[in-house]
Amino acid sequence: MRLDQLEEKRCNDRPSGAAGAAAPAPLPPARRRLYELLGRPGCMKLLFLCGDILGVVAAYSIALFSVEYYLHSLHGGLSPSSYYWLYIPFFAVTFYLFDAYKAPSLVRPEKELELIFKASTLYFLTLFGANFVFLKSLGFSRYLMVIWYCLTLLFVLFNRFVLRTYYMELWRRGLARQKALLIGSMDRLEEYQKRLSIQRHAGYHLVGIVSPGAEEDRQGTADPDWAWLGSLDRWEEVALHHRVHLVIISLPATSEQSRRLVLQVLRRCMELKIDCELHSEVFGSSDYNYELDDFSGFFRFYAMPRRSLVIQRAVKEMLDRFIGLVGSIVTVLLTPLVGLLIKLEDRGSVFYWREFVGCDGNMHYYFKFRTMLKNADQELHNNPELKAKFDEKCKLEDDPRVLRIGRWLRRYSIDEFPQFFSLLAGRLSFVGPRVICRDEKARYGALLPKLLSAKPGMTGFWQVMGRQTTTYEERVHMDMFYIDHWSIWLDLVIIAKTFWKVIRAEGAY
Repeated sequence: MRLDQLEEKRCNDRPSGAAGAAAPAPLPPARRRLYELLGRPGCMKLLFLCGDILGVVAAYSIALFSVEYYLHSLHGGLSPSSYYWLYIPFFAVTFYLFDAYKAPSLVRPEKELELIFKASTLYFLTLFGANFVFLKSLGFSRYLMVIWYCLTLLFVLFNRFVLRTYYMELWRRGLARQKALLIGSMDRLEEYQKRLSIQRHAGYHLVGIVSPGAEEDRQGTADPDWAWLGSLDRWEEVALHHRVHLVIISLPATSEQSRRLVLQVLRRCMELKIDCELHSEVFGSSDYNYELDDFSGFFRFYAMPRRSLVIQRAVKEMLDRFIGLVGSIVTVLLTPLVGLLIKLEDRGSVFYWREFVGCDGNMHYYFKFRTMLKNADQELHNNPELKAKFDEKCKLEDDPRVLRIGRWLRRYSIDEFPQFFSLLAGRLSFVGPRVICRDEKARYGALLPKLLSAKPGMTGFWQVMGRQTTTYEERVHMDMFYIDHWSIWLDLVIIAKTFWKVIRAEGAY
């Protein structure tokens, strides 16, 4: 069957992105070419570079004005127009050497945060040393450098956030995505799709799949909307016909034939200037790092530096205690008002005790502001239909047992504030896996020991990736993703997203 016939055969199929994004809507040719240009990695890198340069220039100008106007401190005899020729190229080179200009579809937010912090810190330390050695006679103000450094971090991070948000919105609408062709068996490609779906990543537009089996073999194994475009021997013809930007290979390396095919596809993709990604359980693991040994040509695997993990865990513990202290003070101030509002609507206790499974596997308790009727548990058990819905997700949308004031408390997560006392006591972490109750232990199955290896959190990865709108299965996978990829940088990203979600009251009910 020719490719044009295959296209006609699947015309009624819905093209799906690698993370389930909608297909691009019809656009005028000029706008379509613009979005195609925006989706190219080179254009993304240029936008990020320009944004970063604007950020560091704006930070320098504001810092210079602040030091001269408010602190009455002169920065020296070098005019700003002359100094630009020194610090702008040096800034761009430093960020380039730290590999800061990967496309946003290739770098996770917490990795980008870590990279920007390290690159900016090294840049300013080096610049400060250069000023001291080569421009010592100009008498640069230390206040200028400190303010400039802080503002640069703020502006560059804000620029990255805006650009990432813009691209994510384009991807959500099916625009500026990279065309991807998947090569491999359906069951393995389904696992690849799940990885991207958990992270809500929609940067790829899946044109179809080239697999060893017949088209009928895809039924019941992977997303039925994925278009089957032919057998493995036609992958190059399919890739050229669809003008794909990326070929994703997911073949088991258990036979000599598979290994030869993978190497053949890799070599041919390089000749055709098509990016190629190898889906492998080994390289996709986060239990270890790896890098290429240039002498042998193979990858060397090594464990994460223990000192780095110790420092990050210490920072996490200090951050938990600080947030717990501040949150506890705020909770004490809020309690009289919230308690009065609850009492006026439904007489009863102000607080609700909730059990959770601790890292030791035993039951512990924390308390929240009560948001439901006094006899809410009894109401649930007396209503089999309501109980069935609750058992499905351990949450109820439009729960009839919730008080009017309770809905407002839940909308802005104020009902969670008393948990700060448990955070201060060390029983909870501010960021961590979901808090689960006794009845939920069975739903994790063999993954329960892994879940209990991390302290449960008030917020976490699943909340900021969908909060209550996620399915229970997705929550489990998101908990495992968080544990596998934990770093203090990931926690900082989750904290920032949590405040943004709470302010917008997104996904809460």
